[in-house]
Amino acid sequence: MNVAFIHPDALWLLIVLPLMWGVALIAPSPGAAWQRRIALILRTLMVLALVGALAGAQVAQPPGFTTTIFLLDGSDSVAVSQRARAEAFIAQALAAMPPDDQAGVVVFGREALVERMPSPERTFGAPAVRPSGSATSIADALQLGMALLPAEGHRRLVLLSDGGENRGSAREIAQRMAVAGIPIDVVPLSGVADGLDAQIVSVTLPSTAREGQRLPLRVDLESNAPATGRLIVTGPDGGTVATIPVDIGADRQTISILLPEAPAAFNRYTVRLDVPGDTRAQNNAVETFSVVRGRPRALLVAQSPEDAAGLERALRAAQIDVAVVAPAAMPATLPAMSQYDAIALVNVPRRAFSESTLQRLATYVHDRGGGLIMVGGPQSFGPGGWRDTPVEAALPVTMDIPVYRTMPPVSVVIVIDISGSMAMTEDGIPKLSLALDGARRIASLLRDEDELTILPFDDRPGVVVGPLPGSQRDKAIEQMSQVRLGGSGINIHDALVAAAKYIRASDRPVRHIITITDGNDTVQQEGALDIVRALRDERVTLTSIAVGQGSHVPFIRDMAAVGGGRTFLTERAADLPDLLIDEAEMIIQPSIIEGVVTPLRGAPHPAIRSIDAAPVLYGYVLTTPRDTAQVALVTPEGDTLMAAWQYGLGRSIAWTSDFSGRWAKEWVAWDRFPQFGAHLFNWLLPPQTDDVLSIATHPSGDTLTIETIARRPDGSPWSGLLVSVRLIADSGEVIETVLREVSPGQYRAAPDGVPPGAYLVQATAQDSQGALVAAVTGGAVMPLSGEYRSQAGNRHLLEELAQITGGRLDPQPRQVFERGGETRGAVREVGLLLIVLALILLPLDIAVRRLPLQRGMIVAALRKVGLSAHTGQFETQATSVAVPFSPSRSESASRPDPAGEAQAPPAELERLRAAQEAARRRLRGEDTDVRR
Repeated sequence: MNVAFIHPDALWLLIVLPLMWGVALIAPSPGAAWQRRIALILRTLMVLALVGALAGAQVAQPPGFTTTIFLLDGSDSVAVSQRARAEAFIAQALAAMPPDDQAGVVVFGREALVERMPSPERTFGAPAVRPSGSATSIADALQLGMALLPAEGHRRLVLLSDGGENRGSAREIAQRMAVAGIPIDVVPLSGVADGLDAQIVSVTLPSTAREGQRLPLRVDLESNAPATGRLIVTGPDGGTVATIPVDIGADRQTISILLPEAPAAFNRYTVRLDVPGDTRAQNNAVETFSVVRGRPRALLVAQSPEDAAGLERALRAAQIDVAVVAPAAMPATLPAMSQYDAIALVNVPRRAFSESTLQRLATYVHDRGGGLIMVGGPQSFGPGGWRDTPVEAALPVTMDIPVYRTMPPVSVVIVIDISGSMAMTEDGIPKLSLALDGARRIASLLRDEDELTILPFDDRPGVVVGPLPGSQRDKAIEQMSQVRLGGSGINIHDALVAAAKYIRASDRPVRHIITITDGNDTVQQEGALDIVRALRDERVTLTSIAVGQGSHVPFIRDMAAVGGGRTFLTERAADLPDLLIDEAEMIIQPSIIEGVVTPLRGAPHPAIRSIDAAPVLYGYVLTTPRDTAQVALVTPEGDTLMAAWQYGLGRSIAWTSDFSGRWAKEWVAWDRFPQFGAHLFNWLLPPQTDDVLSIATHPSGDTLTIETIARRPDGSPWSGLLVSVRLIADSGEVIETVLREVSPGQYRAAPDGVPPGAYLVQATAQDSQGALVAAVTGGAVMPLSGEYRSQAGNRHLLEELAQITGGRLDPQPRQVFERGGETRGAVREVGLLLIVLALILLPLDIAVRRLPLQRGMIVAALRKVGLSAHTGQFETQATSVAVPFSPSRSESASRPDPAGEAQAPPAELERLRAAQEAARRRLRGEDTDVRR
């Protein structure tokens, strides 16, 4: 048993012992000599105990058992047969484990997990924990194995792996284990797949190219056995651009392909190897990219080509490539949208797009840095139903009517077809229910001063709801539940007569009728248009909605044309609620202003910097600018005509008038309109700041290092910036990171765990005020993990680990519990015990020095505890100062009186006792005469 100290410097305190001993020998002290000696011994022991506690005394006992931790490689590079061999090795070793030993198991891949804590259990089954197999981190396994080892005993790690480390540094951990005296025994596993394994080794493609250039692609292939298959290359749009048959032999094979011209954009390509019977498919696909630079490209989305004709001509004159498409042909994916530098929505309604397309369009601006402009018209902004959409969030204006504009009260009469055709269902919901749902939404939009009437009709009126003021909207919604289906088709003439009666009875300044009828069941048309015409003369407008195609659709359109309203044709009754909401917003809160408008300058903006005087406009859509928007053009009343702002990485513009002959005929014919259109789109294009901010990426293992260099316009390093980077995968998944400044103007980050693939890289730099000073776009390729390469093992690394730590290579299962390496005994800290000992000795020391003890008491105590041999010194000595006792006569005669006085005779003592007894009796009241 060895004694060690955690803080040996504290042993210098023992120097007080000689001082204490000297004082005890020199200074006079009362009491007997034996008392002084015992007190000195007790004090010495107390000092030793306290100093030992302060020094952190430890007692080490010899080791008596072995702890072995098995590190099992569970990564994907280890074939199933090799993993089974490793599990069998562990099972055999545990079966041969000596009785006093214990073993634990760690399973590792990308991370290390504990399968079994150290224990004497001898059985082992299939591992229950499943770490990610996409990487091999032997370093993590060694660290976790060390943490599981106890502090005492013989300790050993057994590594069962192919050595294909691609994460961390096992050599560094092995050096630490060598210092700790922990050997690593290594059981090498093979990294070769069980069957055929053909793979793509590398793909080379120019990272940048010019528009019109064909891209040379080089692919390196190899296989562990001869194989035949196909090499398939998928282009940016997801279509196949090349298919090449391949025959792979024993040597590495290189395939060269000249790809078709790519559009000016970030182009992502996927190279895939298709080999029948391949047992490891993870290494058969690789992504790469090429950024093609070219002329700016703009996409104009318009329902009518005439709406976009003027803007198209202006942009083409400015050498901008333009594509004009209908809403149905709008790109629906981010890669397809990213082929354009800017997208214009020209007088198109929200209902023409799916919700997913709108979300991707907002992402295209915010995350991809694309430009967006919404051009006004009767189907744009609020009238187009763009309120509360992702696109509205991307625009510098909202669809709200400015608060300073007050609208007059409105009376709305909704004529609903309740004939048998409205009983048909869509997704289990009758058409009539969908129409009533739209009417309920209109009721919820009413202001208190508005008025609503619901007029169900087939060949006669049904249950009429209203007229009710907006303040009773809840009552109107409740009464709509009483509307029931009728029978034959709707008699539109009689329905309009009834509607005219209700609308004429209203005193609201704005009056409007909405008809919802079947496209093939609207009968009794004769004289109906005359009623609509008469109502129009009374300033009553009418909008018609046709549900489904049919022979009566032209008549339904004529009603709206005569009535001065809009007409809608929908094949799906499910669209009715949205259509009614759009129409109600147009009537209750009309947002279209028509008349001669003279544009006035607002905030300075590059798009209008060269415009001194602009032509008049004849209409626009009311919107409300956001607080951070730049309002460049306004009306004399203060309404917004043009606003712009930065949205994420991209920019957007709201032009609330149109670019057609309806409201902007003089603008389109203006000789400076092409210049204006070019400035508009040039501002939307992503800024070219490569001279301010440059970006580079370097993959290493499963870590992607990203570096940027920022320079001021004068070329000096730009420090103190907030540089953020976004990695955008083909799936749309985004990885965001903030770069740290490592030297003046140089910023770096190394995000960990980036999945393999090609990424669009976007870097932005902001100054201390949060202003965007630079942005740059590039690409990065995260190669396939080395885990999936053929011959991914590294036997040399395994041999090196064993050599560094003094372990063995390929031991037998029964050998892994043998004693070896540096051992540690059980270490116990005794500081607390020493403090307790000092506390026990303290009262003993006080008792020896303060209590009156007799020699006989000491002798009896020593004999009782079995120390009779030490009683001699007490038997030959006189007792110390004690309570007086009656000595024998011989002792009294032979011992002189210390004070020089004679002892009192016994007779005198007897008289004293008698006097004391008499005094006690008197106190008790006893009648005793002491004198007798």
